[in-house]
Amino acid sequence: MELLFRKYFWVVNLAFLLGAAFFCAKTVNVFLGSALAPPADAAQAPAPASALTAAVQKIALSPESVSKVTGIELPKVEEATAAEEAPPALPDITTQEAVKTSLRVRLLGTLVANLPEWSIASIEDSNTKDATVYMIGDKIQSADILEIELKRVIINNAGRKEYIDSEAGTGEPMAQAPPMAQPSANSVGQGIKEMGNDTYEIQRTEIDKALGNLNDIAMQARIVPAFKDGVATGFKLFSIRPDSLYTKIGIQNGDVVRRINGFEINSPDKALEVYAKLKESNRIEIEVDRNGTPVRKTYNVR
Repeated sequence: MELLFRKYFWVVNLAFLLGAAFFCAKTVNVFLGSALAPPADAAQAPAPASALTAAVQKIALSPESVSKVTGIELPKVEEATAAEEAPPALPDITTQEAVKTSLRVRLLGTLVANLPEWSIASIEDSNTKDATVYMIGDKIQSADILEIELKRVIINNAGRKEYIDSEAGTGEPMAQAPPMAQPSANSVGQGIKEMGNDTYEIQRTEIDKALGNLNDIAMQARIVPAFKDGVATGFKLFSIRPDSLYTKIGIQNGDVVRRINGFEINSPDKALEVYAKLKESNRIEIEVDRNGTPVRKTYNVR
């Protein structure tokens, strides 16, 4: 008997390891769920076993699968015209000031990452009391999530820039946002001309105008520090407006500005140093990292 036990003892070890792995996985799952989910206000009765069994037994069959098995051809659906398929254009809300949302939801907590696309937010539906985790680009009720901040979430609700915080909305419809003013002919960027591949000509007055309207230019894109292996390497730009100064000088979403005129842009002090030197420069070179590829932009000041 002892010999037989030793011979098959590896089976006991394997079963023990599998059980330990399953226990660890369940522990992590419960921990993450409790960290993101809101504290229960009242104990809720578990769903009946019959309801759970019925939910598990439901199987979704696609029309294509049924057609393949039975040999019955599916009816042809006429293609909609481009005009019918195209959704109505929504106004540009990038320059709007976010207002309190009317949606019946409230923010439970956020995890803000260095890369905005990895940030998550836990939001509770005040009607159903269900908490769901969202990321940038997800849809919540009738709105799209644009940004996730430390204490609020910015959304696009039918062309209106709103925010979700720890207090739920009233559910009452909000007044229509006033139309945004169109940029004037004297706006920043009119004196920039593309001369060739990554080469531009800029009027001196355009430089002065840009340096004198830094607050307005800062609203035309989101700028965050870029890091690699924990070290600052420059500034990353995204959510760039199509009519912005950045677009007119050839900067694209996701570009990381590393150097300007040879000066590394990896700290606010370096940025201020470059700012002071740009006023007298007749030639400006910007080095950017675009999807891992270095790109150099040259601007001749006239």
